[in-house]
Amino acid sequence: MADRKRARMFLGLVVLAATVCSLGSLVGGARAQESVSLGSFVQATDKFSEKAASVLNHLARENFERAPEFKLKDIRAFLEEKSGDPRLSALRRARELLKSGREQYDNLELDASIDELNKALDEFKKAAGRLGGGEDYLEALLFLGAAHILSGDNQRGTESFRTAAMFDKRKTIDPKEFPQSMIAVFDKTKGDVTALAVGTVLVRSNPTAAEVYLNGVFKGITPLTLVKVPKGAHFIRVEMDGYIPWGKQVKFFATHEKTTKANLKEAALLSKFAKKSQKILANLDADPPGMAIIQLGKWLRVERLMLASVKQRSDEIVAEAVMVQIQPPRKLVFKKIELNLTSANFLAQADAFFSSLYRDAGIPVVAGGGRKITPFYLAAARCRSGSDCSTGEVCDNASGSCIPYAPGNEKFYERWWFWTIVGGGLAVVGGTTLLVWYLFQPDVGAIEFTF
Repeated sequence: MADRKRARMFLGLVVLAATVCSLGSLVGGARAQESVSLGSFVQATDKFSEKAASVLNHLARENFERAPEFKLKDIRAFLEEKSGDPRLSALRRARELLKSGREQYDNLELDASIDELNKALDEFKKAAGRLGGGEDYLEALLFLGAAHILSGDNQRGTESFRTAAMFDKRKTIDPKEFPQSMIAVFDKTKGDVTALAVGTVLVRSNPTAAEVYLNGVFKGITPLTLVKVPKGAHFIRVEMDGYIPWGKQVKFFATHEKTTKANLKEAALLSKFAKKSQKILANLDADPPGMAIIQLGKWLRVERLMLASVKQRSDEIVAEAVMVQIQPPRKLVFKKIELNLTSANFLAQADAFFSSLYRDAGIPVVAGGGRKITPFYLAAARCRSGSDCSTGEVCDNASGSCIPYAPGNEKFYERWWFWTIVGGGLAVVGGTTLLVWYLFQPDVGAIEFTF
């Protein structure tokens, strides 16, 4: 009898241990899915392919920035090192003035708020090229407009709102921050901006094949013609790996086309980067990866590298990409794709190609990695190119509509860790229930003697 009970207890402990191991495996899996540092860049095999390489370089960077699997290395900032760019100082001052102006606005110190916010806008203009998406600049304009209106100067308030709508004509303002009357004024100015005549600016750069951003939104690669832009002043930013970002507030005219040229200055570590990267495209498919790739990854201080080569002939592109692990050196996956620049689904195909690199490499994919499909809205603006759309949107060639470029925020139940916890909890509950049920089962066929 004692032997039977000991056997039952032993079996129960085995079930409990298996349950705990299952939970440990799930938790360990969750830890394994923590973001890893990744360096990413795409290079052209020849001069003719530079523009296509820049497009794919931008798409790859956007893909990996959205993927929670990775912590993408900002290679451009790394190569700049300590550039001492005065625009960064101007940006810091602008943000400090914006914070001060908002606090005074909240305290209804309107004259002081208007003064601080005007100073902030002056500093933001000095920081052209370093504004990113321009969210802080927009915020300063909106609160300046609100402060003017509250102080009784509707004309200047409307002017500030109009400048904000010029920067992003699809911008909506938060009813928690502004009264409904101001929202109505802002909405009216957006309609006025939409009715404005439009202008064109041709953007050139030295060197060529640099990324162009209009009011913080990526538009294409130089040389590039920006069309159908409401006349007035707009921010243009030009960027390229290994160079200091160039930026300027440029006026668009409805009467004639204007040309602006960005002369990019070399970053501090460009020559060193070029020396380290010039040999890496020779044999991307090597396993283990070549020494040049490993040395580059160690220099960038990343755990993984995504490297791609691009060759363009006419509209046809051949891209080869590899993802490697730096320590210990190992090729994770190598892929090749043929694309057509004029294809309606070129962007989607290229984005899926980069997503497939980490899916096929066996890296756990977290919900939200890669581009999400965003449903179209019936009121979406019609477009022929990205220049027809507002900040934060791109032109979908297949539908001819402007659609949001960035995916929406994920809900907690779409996250991998939520289902890991749920799975672990179910494993514990199920294992414990099974153990208790088993221990309380009567002995089958046992004979008990009572004296």
